[in-house]
Amino acid sequence: MNGDLDAIKKMHQTEGAEKIDKIKKKIDTTKYNMEVSKEVMAETPSDAQQENLKDKNTNRQHAIASMQKEIRDIEQAMEQDS
Repeated sequence: MNGDLDAIKKMHQTEGAEKIDKIKKKIDTTKYNMEVSKEVMAETPSDAQQENLKDKNTNRQHAIASMQKEIRDIEQAMEQDS
């Protein structure tokens, strides 16, 4: 019975680590997209397009914060399972 419990805990640890890796990749992609849009903004004469890109980057920054919180939540859950 204890072996089953250990196997389940190990599975949760593995799944948690995989989720964290996926989220970190999403964060990296989002940061890259923010950098690219900053470059586009620097080369774009259109105020409307610049404003649109600024809004998108603001949304991306909020998304990054949410993803970082999700990572912390998963790590905390993994620590509690240990």
